[in-house]
Amino acid sequence: MDTKWLPWQRIFVVIGAISLLWSLLGPFVLADYPDTADFLSSDERQLILRIMEHQNTVASSQQVRMAQVKMALVDPKVWLWTTIDFCANAATQVNGMFGPSIIESQGYSPQTAQALTALTNFMAFSGMASIAYIARILRGSSTAIALSNILTMCGFMLALCSSNPTVHMVALFVFSFASPQPAAHGPAWQMCNLQGNTKPAMAAAMSSAFGGLGPLATAFVYRDEDRPKYTRGHLVCLLMTVLCLITTLVLRRVLIKENKRRDQGHVDLSELTDELIQDLADNHPHFRYRL
Repeated sequence: MDTKWLPWQRIFVVIGAISLLWSLLGPFVLADYPDTADFLSSDERQLILRIMEHQNTVASSQQVRMAQVKMALVDPKVWLWTTIDFCANAATQVNGMFGPSIIESQGYSPQTAQALTALTNFMAFSGMASIAYIARILRGSSTAIALSNILTMCGFMLALCSSNPTVHMVALFVFSFASPQPAAHGPAWQMCNLQGNTKPAMAAAMSSAFGGLGPLATAFVYRDEDRPKYTRGHLVCLLMTVLCLITTLVLRRVLIKENKRRDQGHVDLSELTDELIQDLADNHPHFRYRL
């Protein structure tokens, strides 16, 4: 029996070993709460705690609220964000998982393919690093994510409509830059729209668990027999991106509608206890969603 590891297997072992070693440092270098963070000054700690108390997100003095767990599970907005994460993660893994194979299938040598892969990876890094600034310029996370979806769709459609290797490379650069942006910024958009000491954590767990399955779908649609156009894979990821765009626009509309409803109505909270008010989380009538 041949027990020699293949090169790609060695890569997984090395990356996994690095991750394991870093995780062992976690308990020693990561503080659980701001009030236990030694690197903060007393004034910084008090400021952060005041902000968190105002946002009802101080976890060090609170317990897990089952009402907020249930609220996250039945909140349609959380599932819409999870869908965005799923679709975005599926599309963004094309370059990471299959970039070298796609490039080599266009007639480039393995050495040139590796060099070009470094460029597409830099494009992906540039996309993830710039999405926060793009959202600030466009005055909204949903607008930035929608724009990145449109650019990603253009990249996949370009790859589907041409057999020219140069056009394929341009398409790969386009969707390598744009596709990681929703995956990078979607969770940030979600977290700034959730309140409570338990609901944000539950929602983040749902997005990570279900949204993280996106790359699993991508892994089965890019097959060797589809070289060099990879029509099946590009088409599936194009449809994923369309679904991501539609979900983003629907969620944006839901948030706008809810903000308007709260602006027009008045809810009396005087008869509610502090615990019940806390369990309102982002359903609190004074809370406004950020677009």
